[in-house]
Amino acid sequence: MDGHSVHGDDEMSAWMCAILRLGLASIFLYAGLIKASNSQQFALGLVPFTFLPAHWTGFLAVVIAWTEVVAGAVILLPRIYLVGAGMIGGLCIVFIVALSWALWNGIVIPCSCFGDGATPSESAMVMAIIRDASILVSIGILTFLTKRA
Repeated sequence: MDGHSVHGDDEMSAWMCAILRLGLASIFLYAGLIKASNSQQFALGLVPFTFLPAHWTGFLAVVIAWTEVVAGAVILLPRIYLVGAGMIGGLCIVFIVALSWALWNGIVIPCSCFGDGATPSESAMVMAIIRDASILVSIGILTFLTKRA
């Protein structure tokens, strides 16, 4: 492999990292701001999660929304974007666990990922889990490309 192709690989990795970071930031800034602007509605979406004390739903709705916003912003910052990636990965794991728990317990809820969802359905919940798993894969690719560079 000559020096030119290694430089080309580094440049391609840098572009892929930038695209992934921008895409992930866009998703989480949008989702977080939608939830933050209507945190009472989002809190109602947390009520079916019976493992949560009911009096925590309002607080958790605000915390989740603003954590998404912060994570979306941090992933854009050049020196600490992996912190934002870790935050997004952690959020996705929480979302996957919560949605899987609900499905396992026969609780069908609207996702509320991007504001008011459509009619709640098991298939929509499965699609949300798949979307969150895809985001986790993107985080893995971003981390791999960063470590490789």
